Amino acid sequence: MSDRGFTVYDLKRIKQAGLLYFLILIGLLLPTDLWSQDNVQDTGTALTASIDQTSAKVGDTVVVHLSYSLPEGAQLPEEPQIKGLQGLTILKKLIEPGRISITLLVDQLDQWRSGPLSLAYMDKDGKEKVLKADPVSLTVLSNLGDRPEEAQLKPIQDIIPTKAGWLKFLPWVAILMFAMLALGCFFLYQKKRRSGKGSLELIDPPHIRAQKEIEQLEAQGFFEKGHIKEYYFLFSEILRRYLESIRHFPAAEFTTEEIANHLKDEQDRKLLPLLRQVDLVKFADTIPTPARKQEDLIAAKTYINETSPVNGSEEVSVLNPEVVS
Repeated sequence: MSDRGFTVYDLKRIKQAGLLYFLILIGLLLPTDLWSQDNVQDTGTALTASIDQTSAKVGDTVVVHLSYSLPEGAQLPEEPQIKGLQGLTILKKLIEPGRISITLLVDQLDQWRSGPLSLAYMDKDGKEKVLKADPVSLTVLSNLGDRPEEAQLKPIQDIIPTKAGWLKFLPWVAILMFAMLALGCFFLYQKKRRSGKGSLELIDPPHIRAQKEIEQLEAQGFFEKGHIKEYYFLFSEILRRYLESIRHFPAAEFTTEEIANHLKDEQDRKLLPLLRQVDLVKFADTIPTPARKQEDLIAAKTYINETSPVNGSEEVSVLNPEVVS
């Protein structure tokens, strides 16, 4: 017995009781959400990201593979939510069990890099959970070769003289031709008005006209004959004229970036990757493969079909400007 009246056994009991009270106090002070089931990490879940190549040129396509595993009873939503690809141009997605393959366009001159990747899913209780993976990146190579500083850029067209002697007569010639044209139209109008006969013209709607122009371009075989730039210049004009006719702004005169600033509809913005790919062929000497050319052709036809009216086969009848008596 101690001098204060406590035995060794009593002191041991007091220490045990104090330790128990301390643990209870710590448990009460800790946030209750730490004990919540929602914050317990699911076992058997994982997400890994990989890219099919470590370097590419501007205009190439790369594929990012997301491999995932979910706990029992969990599933992905009908449209999986993938974050971390903001600012990158997505061309298509392929969703398979345990794997999602995303094809993207390399359209940046500096290092191509994604953000931290994440994939949302629903657990067996219907609660949303998120899988995370590290970013993926690759090195963007120059289209000018290993020594871009020594490359010689070719002009788009030959140098044209800025002045010519006959140009000073051009305004007078234009005035004379305009006067003759106006006079001819006036006599033709008067003749048809006196005859009291009118006629109807059938004008193809924009989507039919664009489809016919693409078919005519394909029939000329420019790409197969090696005239790749000529083919893509004409292909670009068809797409821009079609966009101009349905959205009512001068897309044929705008650059691709100016067109991007005018597009508000998400359906129209799907055309931007194709226009940027066409620009790479026109101005950066990118040579697409026949398979890539076929993909561009399919993308153009798909956009035209999606933006055409429901009754796309109908033709628009326009009455000639003369008065039918």
